[in-house]
Amino acid sequence: MKAAFKLEKPIPVSFYPLALLTLLAVVLSIYRLVVGLGPTTNMSDHYPWGLWITTDLFLIPLAGAAFTISLITYFFGRGRYHTVIRPAVLAGFLGYGVVGVLLFLDIGRWPQFYNIFVPGFMNVHSFLEEVSLCITLYTVILVLEIAPVFLEKYNLQGPIRWINSSIYWIAGAGIILSTLHQSSLGSMFLLMPYKLHPLWWTPALPVLFFLQAVYTGLGMTAIAVNLVWRAMKLPIDRILFKRIGQAMSLMLALYLAVKIGDWMGAGEVDLLLNPDAFGWLAWLELILGVAIPLIILLTRLGSHSQGPFWAGVFAIIGTFINRLVVSWIGLAEPSHVTYTPSWIELTITIGLIAGAFLVYGAVVRYFKLFPDTEESH
Repeated sequence: MKAAFKLEKPIPVSFYPLALLTLLAVVLSIYRLVVGLGPTTNMSDHYPWGLWITTDLFLIPLAGAAFTISLITYFFGRGRYHTVIRPAVLAGFLGYGVVGVLLFLDIGRWPQFYNIFVPGFMNVHSFLEEVSLCITLYTVILVLEIAPVFLEKYNLQGPIRWINSSIYWIAGAGIILSTLHQSSLGSMFLLMPYKLHPLWWTPALPVLFFLQAVYTGLGMTAIAVNLVWRAMKLPIDRILFKRIGQAMSLMLALYLAVKIGDWMGAGEVDLLLNPDAFGWLAWLELILGVAIPLIILLTRLGSHSQGPFWAGVFAIIGTFINRLVVSWIGLAEPSHVTYTPSWIELTITIGLIAGAFLVYGAVVRYFKLFPDTEESH
């Protein structure tokens, strides 16, 4: 038994600071649950949503890598994407894991979290209820999709055969659940037309959130796979990267068309010319998060393996700006009350993200994340 769990490779030095940050986040999370939100966060009645909600709204489209690549691989018949489906699903699983922990920490009466699953307590008219259920169920789906990576390590063929034989049903359920809650996140903010800044409030929010999750997920896949392949000195599939870039450019163009079309239809183009913070943020999101990635992908740079990588980096920056404004800055009240995250909020957030990087690195190093060449074909 000891031999089965013996590490074939030494532990990298980089794992230790990540482990320390993760441990610190775990300790502070327990402290927050014991003493409550008041002593550990700077949230208030004026700012009941803070850093953790913003982080969740940012990580969820990043984790869209899982459902995007699953859709392309299993239902669009693109077998070449099979080589990157495990890294994408693992990234999605870890992203949703961090989201789930932060949501749990954000609940005031956390011992009653199970009420969202109890029929008598469910609010079937609430977008938050739908999002919570979809995120929970989709996390279970991701566990099933990524399970073969660990089952193969110990040659547990029975569960592997069951998952492989049911993979279309499993992946299909995951795609439906992810699509529902990606768009429902945008639907939540439809309830705030008088709170959210008009450059970001629109009836098209569900569509924009979904499109953003698709191209951000593709960008996250390009980044993760590129880094892993280079770290492990594996041959880079340039054709695959080119196709990821093509799919990403299509989603970016659709997002830009919907965004600009909505501003024109609502007569809000003039707001882009206002010399205020919101006007500058809107331009920053468009230029960094949409225009630069499109320029990279639609020129010669898109044919290079680094093209989708850098397009993904800029797309993620744009998504961060968008979700930061929608969930925090754009909801700021015109009063003297302000919100700045406490050091505990910041440390927990950084530590949980460090934990996700730690687990991803450990799986890459000690498990079989990429199929053999003959298996991928």
